[in-house]
Amino acid sequence: MTPPHTSNAPGPAFVGRLAAATGIHRADAYAVAQLFITHPRPRGPKETRDTVEDGMRRLAASLGLGPGDQAPPVIGSRITIRLGLAVLDYGHDWYVMTVPAPARPWLDLLVAGAPCRVCLTLAPLPITATRAETDAHLTDCYDHGLIRWGTTYARQSL
Repeated sequence: MTPPHTSNAPGPAFVGRLAAATGIHRADAYAVAQLFITHPRPRGPKETRDTVEDGMRRLAASLGLGPGDQAPPVIGSRITIRLGLAVLDYGHDWYVMTVPAPARPWLDLLVAGAPCRVCLTLAPLPITATRAETDAHLTDCYDHGLIRWGTTYARQSL
């Protein structure tokens, strides 16, 4: 069951500026779809690192994500897949977040009922970050308590 929506969820203007990436973590006996969400950087005179972090905290709260140094909570079925497209119900009353260009294996994994681990960093990460810079950013965010995560599942495709 998906938790009830909250009016404190960030609006579509903020969520539309986020960056997201999908991937698959494979272990010997299982696979977990992954969805990484971050904000690329403050833009415009009204957006600062503090306002970005506040928006990301609101997003994490509206999703029901927990601290990265604890077991990820199960946050209900938050992803809907239809016609090869995926959207994330982030708790806004009217809007959802489009998952950009998910690969077919990621979609197939979710359709088959596999879990999806949503990982969100509160601190911005430039869209131009390399893999090494992203790894360093994730480590730094983890060390400073700036990671939120949870486990979701796909709703039945429509």
